[in-house]
Amino acid sequence: MIKGDGLVLVLLVLVSLFSIVMIFNQSIKTTGFATTETTVSNVTISKYLSITMSTNLSKGIFFGTVNSLPAVNINASGNNNSLSTGANSTFFINVSTDSNTNVDFCLKAISNLIDSAGGNMLNVGNESYSNSTTTNETLPAVGKEVIFTTSGIKAGINITAGNVTYYRFYLDVPTGTPSGIYNNTISFEGVEVLGACT
Repeated sequence: MIKGDGLVLVLLVLVSLFSIVMIFNQSIKTTGFATTETTVSNVTISKYLSITMSTNLSKGIFFGTVNSLPAVNINASGNNNSLSTGANSTFFINVSTDSNTNVDFCLKAISNLIDSAGGNMLNVGNESYSNSTTTNETLPAVGKEVIFTTSGIKAGINITAGNVTYYRFYLDVPTGTPSGIYNNTISFEGVEVLGACT
């Protein structure tokens, strides 16, 4: 048993330890009201365009063999496929469903039609197309063709994801055109709505 001065000493030591613990705890405790801070979270989603050609279009636009001249509005071989069955009768370009924006289509010929063996040329202005967002026996319409140029021209406007633009292609061959196998390349470009053709 502690007596007298020893008891006082023990009590002083305990009070001192208690005071030190309290001072230490106060220095690490949060005091006052809780606070909140905020910051901005930001992301930019780019416009994504994705287009695909119908199978017959990806194989090429073929006008067959011309046996007599002049020849006007020769149908491309895929222009009137399967009309009686109700299947897609024309070539088409599809805006893929994973696109996140509407699309305008631009068409152009890369060059005139060239017979590389004979060195002859058939002017690109003899090649034309018509387009429509629906297809049947009369659409895309003959008589409303647009002549190809080597500059992009809008041919399918504001097409939404999962939808298509249908095309028919025609060729005129003037009198006096030398015999040969004539070729060129046609470009189909999807651009943002109101965007410029390249």
